[in-house]
Amino acid sequence: MTALVSVDEAIEAQKSGRGRFIDGSWFMPVGDNPRNGREEFAEGPRIRDACFLDIDDIGACGEDNPKSLPHMKPTPKQFAITMDRMKISPEDTIYVYATSKGCGFYHRAYWTLSSCGFHDPARVKLMQGCLDEFRDRGGEVEGGKLVDGDDHRLFRLSEMDWRNMTPKYKCWGEERRRSVVDINDVLEVVESKQADTVIVDARSSGRFVGTAPEPRPGLRGGHMPGALNVPFTDILDPMDMTRFKPLSEVKKIFESAGMKAEPSRTIVTCGSGVTAAALAVGLEECGLRNREDILIYDGSWIEWGGDESVPIVKDS
Repeated sequence: MTALVSVDEAIEAQKSGRGRFIDGSWFMPVGDNPRNGREEFAEGPRIRDACFLDIDDIGACGEDNPKSLPHMKPTPKQFAITMDRMKISPEDTIYVYATSKGCGFYHRAYWTLSSCGFHDPARVKLMQGCLDEFRDRGGEVEGGKLVDGDDHRLFRLSEMDWRNMTPKYKCWGEERRRSVVDINDVLEVVESKQADTVIVDARSSGRFVGTAPEPRPGLRGGHMPGALNVPFTDILDPMDMTRFKPLSEVKKIFESAGMKAEPSRTIVTCGSGVTAAALAVGLEECGLRNREDILIYDGSWIEWGGDESVPIVKDS
């Protein structure tokens, strides 16, 4: 069953009361005046009664993230407390959306939901099309500025004493289905040249081969030995980054990069674990991989490229 839904299907779910909506908008924090998904959600407009999932705010922290890497997968408790605060239960059907056509990063919010608690595609959907289209086609939106922390729609887990809370929401932990790997897992694949595992990098081709600079200072250029390159933008509609290209085309793009039906296990990586989620969703939706065979290297290049002890390759 596909997790992708059209704007019209999302509107129908809203009208029938069958769906809960989550804004998963995130933008690269680069440039003099980067966009901020949280601030835009607070200002409105937004889908009526939608909640905002802040992948930075709910990311693993403290002893669960000793390197302080950004937007790591939340712990089961962090995720459960977040769902409690949003008044979401495992029986709800979630529709993840983005604010604008240029937001090609909201797949990480969808992946977080699907990897932490909503494993059934029937329970978490990814809207193909953005908020503007939803509104223009008759979906109900709301305006008015929200005050951070005032209600279930917009809050900061990092400002809550969540470690001392007892969650009501029951989610599956990592022991149920492993969905991430760490730097040691990837290094083992690289050094042993495991035939049953392929690494796919979502960064641009220039960053992959080391000819374009990394947006984060202090990181080496290049890629992991043996990795394939499928820039995440290649599988998205260039006119609307909240849509995938036709899935038959997406499959051909992966295959043209060197991916085959076997090996089955695939590690997807990128700059910091966000755009890798677009590849993860694309691989599953085009039928080239099953969900359980796809793992995200959560530390991605911000960890690997900053660690002089692990190998890199530069080529053209």
